[in-house]
Amino acid sequence: MAGQDKFQIVSAGKVLQAKKPGEVLVAIARAFSIPAEQARKLFVKGWVIKDQLSPGQVVQYRTQLQQIGLKVEVHPAGKFDNRAILARIQFARQRKAKMNPAAAATPQVAAAQTTGLATKGQQTRSPQPKPTVATTPDRQTTKASFTAQDLPDNRHQENSHKKSHNESAQSREVNAASGARAQLEALFHPGEKPAFDGAFGRLAMLPVMLSGALVPALFSLLLLFFLYQAGLALWALPAAFIAGTFGISTVVGMLVKLSILGIVAALVLVPYFFPQKSSVIGGVAGERLRKQDAPGLFLLLEVLQQKTGLGIAAKLAGPRNLSAASASTGTLVEVVPGAEVLVQKGGTGQLKLSLGLAAVASLNGGDVLALIARAMSGFQGRWLKLATALALTPAQRLQQMQDAMEQEVTLVSASGEPAKMLQPLHRLLAMCGLALAPVAERLLRLHRAASAPLARQLEARADRAAAQIVGSEVFAAFAERWNQLVHADLVCGEINREAQLVGKRLANVPQAVRWLRNNLDEQTRTSIDMAMGEVTDCWNPSEPAGHERIAAIEGRTLNPLLQRGDFSLQKLFVDFDALCISASRLGIDDSCRAVENHLLLTASRETEEAQLTLTEYFNRVIPREFLPNIEPANVELAELDLQQTIDWLRNRLVDLQDLEQRLAQLQLRGARIQLGVALVRANVRIDPRRYHLVGTTPSAAEESRKDNRVRIQECQQQRRQMHAMFFQRIRKTVAGMDASERSAALALLSRLAEYEQLREPLNGLERSGDLACEMIEQLSSGELPMALLQKYPQLAVQQIRQVHQVAAGKAGLLADDLLEKLAACGEGEVAIAANNRSGELISQLQALELRCKHASAVVHEGYQLELARLLSLCLAQEKRQQIKPLRLAAVI
Repeated sequence: MAGQDKFQIVSAGKVLQAKKPGEVLVAIARAFSIPAEQARKLFVKGWVIKDQLSPGQVVQYRTQLQQIGLKVEVHPAGKFDNRAILARIQFARQRKAKMNPAAAATPQVAAAQTTGLATKGQQTRSPQPKPTVATTPDRQTTKASFTAQDLPDNRHQENSHKKSHNESAQSREVNAASGARAQLEALFHPGEKPAFDGAFGRLAMLPVMLSGALVPALFSLLLLFFLYQAGLALWALPAAFIAGTFGISTVVGMLVKLSILGIVAALVLVPYFFPQKSSVIGGVAGERLRKQDAPGLFLLLEVLQQKTGLGIAAKLAGPRNLSAASASTGTLVEVVPGAEVLVQKGGTGQLKLSLGLAAVASLNGGDVLALIARAMSGFQGRWLKLATALALTPAQRLQQMQDAMEQEVTLVSASGEPAKMLQPLHRLLAMCGLALAPVAERLLRLHRAASAPLARQLEARADRAAAQIVGSEVFAAFAERWNQLVHADLVCGEINREAQLVGKRLANVPQAVRWLRNNLDEQTRTSIDMAMGEVTDCWNPSEPAGHERIAAIEGRTLNPLLQRGDFSLQKLFVDFDALCISASRLGIDDSCRAVENHLLLTASRETEEAQLTLTEYFNRVIPREFLPNIEPANVELAELDLQQTIDWLRNRLVDLQDLEQRLAQLQLRGARIQLGVALVRANVRIDPRRYHLVGTTPSAAEESRKDNRVRIQECQQQRRQMHAMFFQRIRKTVAGMDASERSAALALLSRLAEYEQLREPLNGLERSGDLACEMIEQLSSGELPMALLQKYPQLAVQQIRQVHQVAAGKAGLLADDLLEKLAACGEGEVAIAANNRSGELISQLQALELRCKHASAVVHEGYQLELARLLSLCLAQEKRQQIKPLRLAAVI
């Protein structure tokens, strides 16, 4: 860009998080002296605001727009053109006019369609009155949804009363399964399987398949060349012996050649042919769904394959102690908390269905079946599998390779920080990877150019498979709901990632996505409709359909295979809510506390601004507990001035972050040890390694608990010393304030000191929450003595009430709304009966865990609001004194 003379300023489609879109709109209209309707166009992503600007004008306009609150990007002049955006808007208007002429006739629609993509996440996150949620088709599915007796494992309870008492249990189960299958088959229209593509269609794909095989062929030739050169290098030693020229130079030459080949293989060949899931690059691994957890879903997949021919059923590996001949046939299903529905290859090469529980929770059964059929359409027969492997797989692997090179992730660091012995090799590979990143990017562009026709054909075929389920006439409405689901999933993921920075996470991600989708405002829905006018990424199998793909499907006459799609897939699961809560933990650090969805989804503006202040002051290492009200005991540290204190903290930030993670792990281990000690005392046979015990005797178990307690105390002591330096930073900053600010800061310090009375009760409450989580895991794999099930839940409720009593005893310590939330957590008793089933016990313990962690989150929210008010004064004072901020070099 440095060589360009002219530039253009383009809207990024976003507003700053601290700004409201309405305020930004008014400010833009006032700054540019244009009507509000015209100012809304500046919210459209890719909209050219000013073109043919000099470097000085670019700086002036960008500074002005960012001060207003609009995020912008700078590109070379002429790169973007508003005519393409206007054409997409016009196309969307015409399609909407065809579908709904009355709505298109109103002038408000034309004005609303110019709103930008910027507010996708902002409107959901900003405070607003409780919206009136419009009734959508998938919210009316309860009338036509399956009931509990419709499931295969429950229907026989009804049928058994109609059969004679002499009928065997096996025959009753067969009749129950037959009845459930008949009911599921009744969802489909009777008739033959639809023919998605014939032999002629597969033959027509041959030319584009040859084009798409260009980059895979290049990598195959590179692999053959590598094997040839490796063979020559290894043959050099015996050849030298035979020729009588063996010497030290022969060995050195062979080692150098093998080292170069090894680096090439580690950087290019292994990541492409044997991709590994990295903790940095890879996605979240799913949780395998057992048939007894969702018998109706597996039966529905069998019916879907029978009616449509779409399926990935294969032989499933059974227990190791059984023979291979006894392996059952079925579909391997994994559940993830998000909204994607994909077919992927497992570790053994077997195809598996990755089912997003957010899609099941948010859409009706017909829409989810359409997504499943769409995902399976590219894996029907060897020909289509080959086409998918040629078009989509290389693009995904090259993208992963490029991301790994740019983020300096190597083979030795894919699973985390490499060992000290391997760190030199890791640095060498990372340095070489950065140099090869542009090569990977060019290969990705080459593959996209060569495989674009094939990828478009596969995308169109997948859309036709989905349209065969719901019908081409309602495909546009299906695509609209699909786009809204993807948007809600993206916003929810962003909220969850931001919450993880402060040690929190959503307790139930699928239900959070459902809530976000149902509460989309009209402005966001219009923005999503505009986004559908953009060209979709055909190499992404989960990309929702846009206007062009909708128009292609509407041009065909595809009758729906489903007679009705207003049924609920949630009813086909035994305990859908418990599965959602369990899946919400996938890919999340164990140290993050589960918080009820509404606390994060409906966070007030004050809470969001407080989190931004804490993030800036602590440089993302926000204390998980109360900041100790003490100064450092070391005399040399106490004599440091404000700038020296900040410099000392900057050098210890990484250590503090590692210490926080280690302390969280030790506290979780402490809960597991506590449960193990209780089981040992109850004479329950356990595996001591599972509970981190050195033995199964009471003395050995107690020794393990004492050892872990000592480690926790050591970590807490080290953390307290570092937090004391933060308190010293606050004190020295307050000392430099003027009289009015100093009095306000000292008042806030005294209010924060009152929270010390809650430190011990709150720590006990958090340990009870961790213990409830460990008890849930124990119940999932075994049994717990009834004495433990009755003792610890009652103790946890008493601890919640104790925290509320201490907080209510201090007038003004917590706001009234927070006190009400805290009191609600302690209401009611946890009655665990001896005759409860395992599923009921798990549900009760999950509710108890959420109550404990919700109560803890409420208290921490009140504390962090007070702390943020104090720190905002300190940050303003540090800026006035021109103090160098607390930032790492990688964060600047």
